[in-house]
Amino acid sequence: MEVHTKNEWSLGAEGLNLHDVEKRQAVIAVSDEDLSELMETLRETIREHELDPNFPPEILNSARAALRESPEKLEASHLQVLVAQIQAERDLLLNDSPYAEVRAVVDNTDDPSTPVNTFRAWFLGILFTILGTGIDQFFSLRYPGIYLYTVVAQLLSYPCGVLLARVLPTTSFTILGKNCSLNPGPFNQKEHMLITIMSNVAYGGLNGTAYVTSIFQVLKLDIFYGMTELADSAGFQILLTLSTQLIGYGCAGIARRFLVYPPAMMWPKNLAQIALNRALHNDGSSSSVSGWSISRYRFFLYCFGGMFFYFWFPDYIFQAMSYFNWMTWIAPQNVKLAIITGSIGGMGFNPLPTFDWNVVSYVFDPIVTPFFSLLNNVIGMAFVGIVIILPVYFCNAWNTAYLPINSNDIFDNTGNDYNVSRILTPEFTLDVEAYKAYSPAYLGAANAVLYSAFFAIYLATIVYAALYHKNEIIGGFHAVLKWKNARDQYNDVHNRLMRQYKEAPEWWYLAILAIAFIMGCVCCSIYDTGMPIWGIVVGLLLCIFLQVPIGIIMAVTNIEVTNNVIAEFIGGYAVPNNPVANMIFKSYGYIAAAQSVQFVADLKLGHYMKIPPRTMFVAQTIATIVAGFVSIGVNAWQLSNIRDVCTANQSASFTCPDTHTFFTASVIWGVIGPARIYGDSGIYHPLEWGFLVGALLPIPFYFLAKRYPNSWIRYIHIPIMLNGALNWAPYNFTYAWPALVVGFCVNYYVRRHYEEWWQKYAYVLTSSLSCGIGIAGLVVFFAVQFKAVDINWWGNTVPFNGCDNDGCALLPIPEVGHF
Repeated sequence: MEVHTKNEWSLGAEGLNLHDVEKRQAVIAVSDEDLSELMETLRETIREHELDPNFPPEILNSARAALRESPEKLEASHLQVLVAQIQAERDLLLNDSPYAEVRAVVDNTDDPSTPVNTFRAWFLGILFTILGTGIDQFFSLRYPGIYLYTVVAQLLSYPCGVLLARVLPTTSFTILGKNCSLNPGPFNQKEHMLITIMSNVAYGGLNGTAYVTSIFQVLKLDIFYGMTELADSAGFQILLTLSTQLIGYGCAGIARRFLVYPPAMMWPKNLAQIALNRALHNDGSSSSVSGWSISRYRFFLYCFGGMFFYFWFPDYIFQAMSYFNWMTWIAPQNVKLAIITGSIGGMGFNPLPTFDWNVVSYVFDPIVTPFFSLLNNVIGMAFVGIVIILPVYFCNAWNTAYLPINSNDIFDNTGNDYNVSRILTPEFTLDVEAYKAYSPAYLGAANAVLYSAFFAIYLATIVYAALYHKNEIIGGFHAVLKWKNARDQYNDVHNRLMRQYKEAPEWWYLAILAIAFIMGCVCCSIYDTGMPIWGIVVGLLLCIFLQVPIGIIMAVTNIEVTNNVIAEFIGGYAVPNNPVANMIFKSYGYIAAAQSVQFVADLKLGHYMKIPPRTMFVAQTIATIVAGFVSIGVNAWQLSNIRDVCTANQSASFTCPDTHTFFTASVIWGVIGPARIYGDSGIYHPLEWGFLVGALLPIPFYFLAKRYPNSWIRYIHIPIMLNGALNWAPYNFTYAWPALVVGFCVNYYVRRHYEEWWQKYAYVLTSSLSCGIGIAGLVVFFAVQFKAVDINWWGNTVPFNGCDNDGCALLPIPEVGHF
């Protein structure tokens, strides 16, 4: 039987629509055996993607409709359309990605002769690793922080690469039998992406800048522990930094099977970087989409320039645009108004809270993050804020009404910051009698509920991954047990193209793991930290157990679930009443998984860009080591040279919110210990029910989604809803609601009605705005803020007046002086 099809197809909810009628028709002969094979492809597609929220539902609906047909009862004309439909869907699944996001930016072809491992890639990669890590570490103490991620390095490395391609000599020479050149031709996208990947593992939030610099800050500064002797030891800093930065790398080698090769592991954040790469290299696309014929590169330049100039206003000239807490301006001393609507210390329930893109995109990028993920996050945050946090506060549960509602600090029973020095022995362990005489540790309402949400999200993540992504997990374990390359299990176009490159051997990753483990053992043995060697082993086991579920959630939703709280919770029981040991245990337990997920994300980026895996391995390793040393140096300079660093009134906003959170956690879990806080006699014992709630919540929604696969239930994502609760303290709804509005406009409305425009420009838009903020933030800081050239006028003072900024409590401290 002959079936006439077109070269181009559009799949809609009603099935297959033929378009572009002027194109040449092709003739496909399909036998009964071929038809059976096509049908089996559709059955496999439904099995694998039925509950995948990113997979186009129209393809699943069309596949189900096709499988319901009975070919022997159909007329020939109807059967022709059916087979054409099946063939089109099969070709899409095998020869390109079924995800529109991936198709929009990732090529389904490759040229293996493109040079990648070049001098200019290494030179620029190391250069921007040093510069980027230093700058990112510098701004990590600021509130709100300006995390550059890698967009600035990606932007600035492009003209540098083009310049090197013009000026470097083209003379060829031989090294180890291979023909090499300093200038092998035009600066290409693979070289550029290798530079970006080196920047990715070097800096960009807590996963990049050395996480343990927070330990050095908390140990050194007098407002925290003031243990300067240990904090200033160069050997301690180097061993701990390199060990924690590299220890997750060996785990990443195993996680590749679960998180890189399966096509469903999409990693949305990588797509924005690829889109920026293509825009900078000007892919020549000037075809008109939705009436727009401007190239991606020119679109990028316009948006970048606009954001660069605009960001001066909310960041420096008119700061009320950033914290637009306009309702509190009506009555600055109204406590309840500040609590509910305040953008700084309140809950942020404000319909128009900001005009600052840095605030809008700070918690999650609204364009990169899938809309279903944004919606789950914001619903979860709003539900917890309105239904749990506010009632807890206004009912004065756990004495929270005497404290600021949304603070991430800990307090004593007088409402002041907890003076940890009053309960420490000279050896910096807990003095039990002094603790009883002083005060229990109290948490603000949002912070207390946040910890319960942490308890819930870990088991929810494990249960959700086991239910919804069991195919990827089973396939990965199958590859581990067979000790085979899992890349061969998947036959999509990207895995097929990568087979022509040698994979990095397993033992390379295991060697890195062994070296990092030995360094950690030496560090904990030589220096008086109280951290036992077995603690590192427990941290590794925690990483191996959690990295795959955490990575799956990140790869599908662009939301990372960090395991820092469960690490410090376990550490608090394992090494009780020792804050230094608890902080180090937490670093090994958390950073191993965080670094593993970060490395895996970059491996997927290299997978998309067809960069040889062995080149990826060496580049990631060297960049991580270089970044570790830079982080140590910059952190040491900051602590010694920035006046009043980490204090509430620091003139340049270097108030260190993450450091305060780190210190708070060390007191809760390390000094006092989880047994006194969450044990049977602990104040916050009821919050441990979060573990059970998290374990049970995904189960009913899984079976409902199986029962009603075409309903909105398939988009309910319990771990992401719980993750919304984690955005409280010190952040608030100001950082969530605007992101949802932007996400709805771009990732829902524009994508549905102007899909071609969305595919061409959406990721370029978010990259250009991030680049504009990053560059403008640097210029503003070093040009005017570092020397305290302030503009003192109403627009810069009004958002910081009154109770929103002062953290007023609902109830006054009783006359006896404590509660």
